[in-house]
Amino acid sequence: MLRRLPVYLALAMFSVSCGDRNDNQEAAIEKDAAVAVAVEEPSAAEVATDKGKALFARCVACHGANGEGNLALNSPGIAGQSESYLRRQLWEFKNGQRGSHEGDIAGAQMQPMAAALADGEEITAVAAYVASLPPTVPPVTVDGDAGNGEKLYISKCGACHGGKAWGNESLFTPRLTMLGDAYVVRQVRKFQDGMRGTHQSALQGKQMAMVAKDVSAEELNDIVAFLNELAAGE
Repeated sequence: MLRRLPVYLALAMFSVSCGDRNDNQEAAIEKDAAVAVAVEEPSAAEVATDKGKALFARCVACHGANGEGNLALNSPGIAGQSESYLRRQLWEFKNGQRGSHEGDIAGAQMQPMAAALADGEEITAVAAYVASLPPTVPPVTVDGDAGNGEKLYISKCGACHGGKAWGNESLFTPRLTMLGDAYVVRQVRKFQDGMRGTHQSALQGKQMAMVAKDVSAEELNDIVAFLNELAAGE
């Protein structure tokens, strides 16, 4: 009987050892499976970001790899722009509400780019991606009195575009500080000349056209000088 005791103890120890190995192996398998699932199934947000990034590739030639814009091509900086504003503008280009005026050459160039976006899902994806990019400081090309521009901005622009010119998602108004002063001046003049804000469905455009007609050339320079100061301080 005593001779059998070591054998029993050895078998018991072997059994415990096998059990531990099995438990460890099962835990490792479960861990590997969890990692595999996490790798194979990206989140909806990651899928949307990847899709937006891929769609943005067609925009790089004009707006830059980082959405910084291109002064020589009259294209604005769009990185960090209001997502709701980007969506609305892409829809307006796609539907012909913007860029249809015979004098709006840059707008006409944007129409086929927006039309290439198949549906609202693609418009939303690219808008969300662009909005997620860090804004850049645009080059200064306009001289003006920033102090006077601040007063003018607060009285004429602040209610819709916000005190820091970051726009308003609920009002579909754009963030102004990354657009570039040359682009802002050009767009205000388009509103003044009837190239923008005249389409029957462009409610926000009509509102902007009314405000633009009350701004002189000198006042506009002062306002964009103030916007340049805001951009430099961000």
